[in-house]
Amino acid sequence: MDPRTRLGLLMFAGIAGLCLESPLSLGILCVLCTAPMLAAGISAIWLRRGLAAAAAIVWGTCLSQGLFYAEQPRVALFSLGPLTLWREGLTYGLAQSLRLLALSMAGLSMAVSTPPDRLLAALRALRVPSGLALMTSAALRFLPTVGQEILVVRRARAHRGRPVWKRTPWAWMMLEISLLRPVVARAWRRALTLAESLDARGFDPSAARSMRRPLQMKGLDWAALATIGSATAALATARILHLLYVGEVIWWPSLRPVYAFVRAWL
Repeated sequence: MDPRTRLGLLMFAGIAGLCLESPLSLGILCVLCTAPMLAAGISAIWLRRGLAAAAAIVWGTCLSQGLFYAEQPRVALFSLGPLTLWREGLTYGLAQSLRLLALSMAGLSMAVSTPPDRLLAALRALRVPSGLALMTSAALRFLPTVGQEILVVRRARAHRGRPVWKRTPWAWMMLEISLLRPVVARAWRRALTLAESLDARGFDPSAARSMRRPLQMKGLDWAALATIGSATAALATARILHLLYVGEVIWWPSLRPVYAFVRAWL
C-alpha cells in the first residue's frame, strides 16, 4: 500500500475519533486501528506489554472520571466515605480512554508498517515542508531505538535495586521520572549527532531530489481512500447535523432517522 494512502487512512481515523462518543463505536474503531499492527506481526512479549498498557490506561481514566465527574445528571454506583463512584463518569472515562487508544494504535500501525524513507517520500509528495518531513521521518526512524533504550534502563534498574512495589507511591513516581533522564540525554545526543552529520554533508532541505523508488498509487489505494473517505465524510456530516439539531440551530423532520442513528450508535 502506498504510504500516502496510509497517511490518508490515519487522517480519517483521527476524524472518526473526534466524531464518535459511544464506547461501543470507539471500541470498534480501536479494533480496526489495531488490526494493521497485528497483521504486521509483533512478538508475544510486546503484545502482552501493549495489552497491559492499554488496560492501565482504560482503568486509570475510568477511575479518575468516575470519581471526579461533576456533570448532571449522574447516578452513584457506590460510596466509600467522601468518595463516590459515578456511573456516567465511568462511561465518559471509558469513551475517552478508547479514543486515546484508537488514535494511538492508528499512529503505531502507521509507524510499524511504513519505512522512514517511504514516509519521507510521501510527505514530500504531499508538499509538506522539507524540514518538517525530515523531522517526522527521523523521529519514526529512532522510535524503536528509544523503546529499546527504555527497556535497557529499566532492566538495569531491576538488577541494581529492590522491586518497585516495595517502595512508597511517591518514591515509585520519582523513580519512574529518574529513569527517563538517561533516555532523554541519549536522545538529545543522538539529535545533535544527526544535525552535525547533515550539516557536514551540506544538506539543503530545499534542493530538488530524485527517488530511487518513485511512489505510485494503485487501484487498491484509490479504492481504499474512496471507500473509507466516503464513510468518514458521512459520519462527520451526520455528527454535524446532530450537533446543529441539539443546539437548536437547524432541524429537519426528514432527518429524524439520522438523529436517532447518531444518538444510538455514535
